[in-house]
Order: sequence, then C-alpha cells, then structure tokens
Amino acid sequence: MGALKLILLSAVLLLAVSCNNDLDEAGFLYTKYSVEERFEMSQNWLEQNPPVNIIITDSTYRIFLFADTHIGTSMEVRQMLNKADTCAVAAIGAGDVCRGHVESYDSLEALVNDYPGLPIFMTTGNHDLYFGNWPEFYSRFGASSYYFSVSTPVASDLFIVLDSGSGTLGGSQLDWLTEILEAKRHLYRYVTITTHLNFFRDGPSVICGLPPEELYSLLDLFMEYEVNMVVSGHEHHRYENVLGPTQFVTVEALHDEESNSSWVELEIGNGIFDYQFKPVQ
Repeated sequence: MGALKLILLSAVLLLAVSCNNDLDEAGFLYTKYSVEERFEMSQNWLEQNPPVNIIITDSTYRIFLFADTHIGTSMEVRQMLNKADTCAVAAIGAGDVCRGHVESYDSLEALVNDYPGLPIFMTTGNHDLYFGNWPEFYSRFGASSYYFSVSTPVASDLFIVLDSGSGTLGGSQLDWLTEILEAKRHLYRYVTITTHLNFFRDGPSVICGLPPEELYSLLDLFMEYEVNMVVSGHEHHRYENVLGPTQFVTVEALHDEESNSSWVELEIGNGIFDYQFKPVQ
C-alpha cells in the first residue's frame, strides 16, 4: 500500500509539472535557501529595519488578508488593494504572491509601488521560492519572518508574519515565535498570525502541510498565549476551524484564473474582532 501511494503521488507531481510551466520542478522538492538561512537573513534585515507600528486615531480599523495571487496577472488583487487603499490600515499577503520568476517579482514590486499610502506586508509561499529566487523577495521586500503592530487610542494589536514556504518553520523561527509571545503577548489586546501553509483541511489532500510534530507544538503555543487568529493560504480553498481560543482561517486564492477568488476583511475594535470573506465581483 505504501508503494502504491508513492506511485500515485509521483504521478500527481509529474502531471503538475507537465501541465504548469510556472512550476519549478526542482523547487517543488526543495528550495535553494533553507528556512534556517531565510530566517537568519530576515533577522539581519530586522536589525536595520525595526518593527512597524501603525498609529491610528480611530478605535476601529480593518486589515485585509489575501493569499495565492500568483502574479503574473493582477486584476483581482488590484481590485482588493483599491478597496483596501480607501478603508484599511494595511494588507497582508500570506504567500504565493507571485510565481517565482524574476519577471513575476518585477510585476509584484510594481504593483506594491502603486499603493504608496497602504502598508502591504507579505511572506513567502512555496511558489515565491521557486527558481532559487528567494533573493528577489529579500532584496525587494526584506524579511519573511517579522511582526508589526497597530495602535489605536484604546489598545494595541500584534500581527506576526511567519515563513512556511519550504514546508516548515524550522527550529530557529519556532523559538523566535515562542520568545515573541512570551515577551509581548501581555502588551497586546489581539494577536493575529499569518503564514502560507494551512493548519487544517476538511478532507484529504495531496498538498503538503506542516510536519505533525511542529503542528502540535504550534497548536499548544497558540492555546497557551491565546492567539486570536491564524490566517493562511496554500490550498486555494476556504476553511474555517476553531481550536480553543484560536480561529483558523484558510483564504481562497485571490488569483485571476480561479473561479472562487476572495480575500478576508478583518475588523478590529474595542470588543470587536470579526472577519468576512469578500468574493471578487
């Protein structure tokens, strides 16, 4: 049975390679820069670029969250960003924001530059790392593991962005996350975590997730420190799950070639922590 499963999985991978010229066959199995190397580079970048604190005068605000835009084309993500630019304090992309090609990164950078007044935070997914192009992300956008905060007249909220683009957080990033929650959780009203790989799915899937031992450690950590929400992408399907104090949300792909494109609008205020899926019209 194990051999049969391996053969079927290999067939699926070969089919994906043959049907998708945006798939880096080598990158499908490994990335040129390990998660430990990317985390170290992210920490070096953060030494020169301290965490962002967005200060607002309103007590209620919105954050837009999206994933799997796979730029290339960008009509639907532009629709989302046009709205975010008028009514949100920031937008967060949960990985697979582009297709990994240098020209895809050129398009992504041009898109971000079209919204100079809107903070756009991103991390890497597996596609962003294909073709050995982590340096393209790093040179243009900096760290893939970091946090920022939003301060209102009544409270401050913490947003942590994690890099799971090569299938694991790795030991150093997991230790860093633990230290951040230990040191800072009590300072913030709400904590939201964004990463690429989803934590739950509602049925069988050939798409890989986090290693089970890492997943269990993270779930314990989220429960201990009362993380309010974890937002991810990767599956291109909407999932909503609750475990203890944490709402887990998997966002549908915001991708021009998808029929179920949407993003998530998170509204936060004094006693308010609510989200809605917003389909592309």
